[in-house]
Amino acid sequence: MQEKINSQRVFYGSIFGVSLGLSAIFWVVDSILTVISTNSSFFPTLVGIETRGFGQRLIVLCFLFIFASHVQYSARKRREAEDKLQQTLESLKRAVGTTIQVLVSALESKDPYTAGHQSRTADLARAIAAEMRLAQDKIDGIYMAGIVHDIGKISIPTEILIKPTKLTDIEFSLIKQHSRSGYEMLKDVESPWLLAEIVHQHHERINGSGYPRSLKGDEILIEARILSVADVVEAMASHRPYRPALGIDAALREIEKNKGILYDEAVADACLKLFHEKGYKLA
Repeated sequence: MQEKINSQRVFYGSIFGVSLGLSAIFWVVDSILTVISTNSSFFPTLVGIETRGFGQRLIVLCFLFIFASHVQYSARKRREAEDKLQQTLESLKRAVGTTIQVLVSALESKDPYTAGHQSRTADLARAIAAEMRLAQDKIDGIYMAGIVHDIGKISIPTEILIKPTKLTDIEFSLIKQHSRSGYEMLKDVESPWLLAEIVHQHHERINGSGYPRSLKGDEILIEARILSVADVVEAMASHRPYRPALGIDAALREIEKNKGILYDEAVADACLKLFHEKGYKLA
């Protein structure tokens, strides 16, 4: 957005400069034509002495000056409005950040595994988005969504979250509700990003085999497609109460094996490139 504001400022400034330039050119050219047609001296004609066309020239120049001044005034008012909007957006982002930090702290007190997972997933998702050269605003939104993508687990009993053995089908069905619960918790939070919907979709898969809505392909937000890959990599590579860490190699094999099937191919390629070519490591 800041780039758009800056480009508009340059545009309006250019109009003002062009208007003044045209005024000067008009004055000089009209003076030259007057000199040619009346055999007057150039300098007296240029400054308006002994020139029959001086009044008409001055009127035109005044109109051009008024136009240039109006453009400058309009540009200044627009800049003020845009600056105020930018300040409002920044204030909103800070408010969202505070709200998210409160939610993360609440979850961390209940399940430290989930809290650590969220921060590492957010870092990886942000790196993938940057590798894909997404707009900075989208990158920021992906990171914020990553920080709270499992926030719905607050509604799940602690004994299930930290259970050291394999979950039963009923327990796993409760775990699967966390993306919908997270959506319900975030849907009324004012934010410049689609946080609630990204959280809602982060377990969807591009072939429609994910949950909770079995979305496919482009039905899934690109932010959620990025977050889902980061989520899988971090979860497989890290220790969990019910199993030891599977390791980063196993996680990357999973992404390679199922890219274009479960995971967006461009997202998967960006993730693999980070680890294989750019030395990315989970914090």
